[in-house]
Amino acid sequence: MTIRYARYRQTSELFLPGVPDTGFPGSRALRRIGAELADIALFLVHRNRMALVVSIKRKNGRRGVSMAYAITVMGAMFGFASFAVDYGRVQVAKTEARTAATAAARYGAMMLPNGSTSAIASAVAAGAQNKVDGKYLTLNAAQDIQIGVWTASTKSFVQTYNSPNAVRVIARRTAARGNPIPTIFAQAIGFKSCDVNEEAIAMLKAPVQIRYDVPATASPYLAGMPNGTMSSLNNPHNSPDRAPTQSPIDATSLSFKPGETLSFDNISGGANNDSQWAARYNPDGNLDWMTGNDTTTNSGELCKSNLYAPINALVGVFLTDADPRTRSTPETLDFRTDSSRDFSELKPKVGQVFFIGDGKRANGEAQRFVVPAGATRFYLANWDGYEWNNNVGLRTTMATKLGGVVTVK
Repeated sequence: MTIRYARYRQTSELFLPGVPDTGFPGSRALRRIGAELADIALFLVHRNRMALVVSIKRKNGRRGVSMAYAITVMGAMFGFASFAVDYGRVQVAKTEARTAATAAARYGAMMLPNGSTSAIASAVAAGAQNKVDGKYLTLNAAQDIQIGVWTASTKSFVQTYNSPNAVRVIARRTAARGNPIPTIFAQAIGFKSCDVNEEAIAMLKAPVQIRYDVPATASPYLAGMPNGTMSSLNNPHNSPDRAPTQSPIDATSLSFKPGETLSFDNISGGANNDSQWAARYNPDGNLDWMTGNDTTTNSGELCKSNLYAPINALVGVFLTDADPRTRSTPETLDFRTDSSRDFSELKPKVGQVFFIGDGKRANGEAQRFVVPAGATRFYLANWDGYEWNNNVGLRTTMATKLGGVVTVK
C-alpha cells in the first residue's frame, strides 16, 4: 500500500511538544522523527473526511506497510534513546564543567593579591581537583584562564593585568583537544561526540595587606607573653630569651576572624641562627638542617607546641585573648620533608607553631593558612632550636587577609 499524505505535511511546525532544539544531536533527531510521525497521524485522522488520492498495491502490501512502520518506530526509539542517555550525559558534563570552572575562578581570584602568576597557578590547581565526565579537568593556562577587571555596573569583563580584580575560566572538553564527551546511541545517526565549553568569572573583594619586618631574633614562644618572661631555658649556652627583646612580631592588625584565610608573599631578607656565620637563609630556612625545640624538655614552651622544621624558616602562631599559659599545649607539627611543606592549605590550632616559609607550593601556587576557631591574635617569628638572642638578620613579608570572592558569572 502506498499512501500519499503530502497534503497534510507541516514539516516546520509539527514537533514533539516540550522538546527544545538545544543544539544537541539527539534533540534534533527527535524533533525530526516527531515531525514524520505527526504527518502520518494527520493522514490517519483525516482520511475518512477529506478527498485523498490513495493508490493501493495489494501485492505484498501489508507486509511493506508493516516494514515501513517498523523502520519508523526504530528510528523514533533511537531518537528517544539518544535524547534520554546522550543528552542527559552531556547535560551532567556541562554542570560538572561549570562547577570546575567556578572553583578554579574563585580560587584564582582569591590569590590575586599574590600576583597574576600565583592566581593562574592556583586556578589550574583547583581545576585539576574537579572531574568532568569522570576525568579530572586540565586547564590550559594560556587559553582557558584570563586575568582582568570585572565592572559590576555594566556586567562586563575586560582582560588586563593592570590592577585586576577578577579571573575568568573556561572549562573545555572538546574534539579540538581530543577529549569531547562521547555519545552512545547518537552514533547511530552520525554524532559520535559533543563539545562542552563552560565559563565562570569570579571577582575578589578588596583584601587587607600589611607589610611586617620580622627579625631573626623573634621567638614564637614569647608570643603573647608579658615583658620579663623568659623562654629557651636550660639551653646549652645557658642564655635564655626574654620578652620583649626576643618577642615575635604581632600581626593582629590584619583584623582577621576565625575561618578567614591568610597568605604570605613578597618575602625579602634572610636570617641565620648564629651571628658568626655570614649566610642568610631565605624564608624556607636551611633545608640541610632540620630541628625541633632543643631545650632540655625537647618540647613546646609556655603552652605553645614544639615544631619540626628547617632552622631559620619563617613561622607563625595564633593565640586567643587569654594568657597562653592557661591552655593545654597542642600537638607538634612536622615539616621536615618536602611533601609536608608542599601543602595547599594549612589549618593550625591555637598555640600550634607552624611553618610558613615562602608561602608558596613548589608549583608557585600560594598557600592558604586558615585562622583557627577562637583565635584573636597572630604572631610572626623565626625558627630556631634554642637561644634566639644570638640570631642575625631580618625579613620583610607581605601578609594578606584574603578578601571575599564573589561568583559574578
